[in-house]
Order: sequence, then C-alpha cells, then structure tokens
Amino acid sequence: TVELDTSGTVDLAAERRRLDKDLAAAQKELAATTAKLGNDAFLAKAPADVVGKIRERQKLAGEEVDRISARLAALA
Repeated sequence: TVELDTSGTVDLAAERRRLDKDLAAAQKELAATTAKLGNDAFLAKAPADVVGKIRERQKLAGEEVDRISARLAALA
C-alpha cells in the first residue's frame, strides 16, 4: 500500500462528480443484466455461453458498484 499526500491537489468536488457518473453507469449495467437474468423467456432461449457472459457482466457490475460506493464514502 502506498499513500500519497494529495491534500490541495485533488479537486474533491470534481472527483465526486466523476465517481457519481461512474456509479450511475455501473448501476445501469447491473440493472440491465439483472433484468435479463430475471427474464425466464430470455433464459430459456439464450445459449448457455451468452447467459454465462451476462452473469459475468452482472458480477463485475456489482463489484464496480461496491468499489465506487466505497470510494464515495471515503471522500465524504
């Protein structure tokens, strides 16, 4: 772990706006993948590899939401 003193060099308001934008995109991806995986008709028709890719995207989006939320909480 490396720590740098960035006090005065980082625009916290701009960083929060950037993180809010990234969080909204990650939440949108999570909602979209969750909706697809919750659709029984989609699951019945989609090939297994497609479903697997969507599950992986859902997992990554959930991890991204958690990571960004933690960063926002640290900035508060």
